[in-house]
Amino acid sequence: MNIVNKTLMVDIETNITLKNGSISMTVIHQAYVGESGVDIELVDYTNVMFLGKEISFGKLRETLNNIDINIDWLVNEETDKLFTNEDIEYLQSLYTK
Repeated sequence: MNIVNKTLMVDIETNITLKNGSISMTVIHQAYVGESGVDIELVDYTNVMFLGKEISFGKLRETLNNIDINIDWLVNEETDKLFTNEDIEYLQSLYTK
């Protein structure tokens, strides 16, 4: 066997709350850690709640789009600040172990 490259893939689940608690969900990111660095992507949404009711993310997106609210923008605004430089360094340390 000739392994020429390796990548560590890590799933990260985080609970977020938007719009003063009216929307909550668990966001799932996948971190790809390799020799060239760390790449983190948002890949899924679970446990989505809107005004205390469970709803699919697709249905939530459709509902909010009807009233000109961009849920993708709201989620990205919240998740963009989730991972610190220390988090990235920790993920890189997992790769080198």
